[in-house]
Amino acid sequence: MSFMDWRRILIEELSEKPRYEPDWKRPSRRIIAVSVSIARQRGWPVVIPYYHPSRYKRVYERPRIAIIFDVSGAISKDFYEAHIKDLNECIRQVDPEELWVLYCDYEVRHVEHHKQPGSIVLKPPERISQSKTLSAYTPAFRYVGEHRYEMRVKSIVYLTDLRPTEPWEKLSNELPMLFYRTEAKKLLWLIPSDVKEGDFWEPPIGKMVWV
Repeated sequence: MSFMDWRRILIEELSEKPRYEPDWKRPSRRIIAVSVSIARQRGWPVVIPYYHPSRYKRVYERPRIAIIFDVSGAISKDFYEAHIKDLNECIRQVDPEELWVLYCDYEVRHVEHHKQPGSIVLKPPERISQSKTLSAYTPAFRYVGEHRYEMRVKSIVYLTDLRPTEPWEKLSNELPMLFYRTEAKKLLWLIPSDVKEGDFWEPPIGKMVWV
């Protein structure tokens, strides 16, 4: 469990870490210096070896993210309205390449695909039950898995209360394989902090983040 600021955790977890690749547009100055020195010592013509790359090209890949909203009544409309602004700010800072938003209770009700997430503003889900109804997590993961070649998400964020009405033991057994089939690398559960006061299902995979 994590008790740090949920916004900070979300930004850190969803942001892709930069990596370093050979930069073929900039030759390595070290290789050039060594080659020139050897050529002069031996009386050879100086030929700049442009085929030696620099090692300091910094590459940042913008992530592809799926956010799942539980609309079974597990999360109140007031809660969504209170935190949607912060969630939008997190998305703006992460700057994903593409964003998928799924609305799910015991089945996937609606899916949105945003190809330019930085220019959109998510709104609180509109159709939320006033009282808790049937809810299940497996349909959302099954959907992402079935559309993995189209979605190609790196991270999945599920906003829920961790109290699904589907059998908890069965869910714990099925979820790891369902998540594996999504080909995502990270799974974050965003949970209202008042859930800690009662019983809740503890996911076998993913990071729990209290809001």
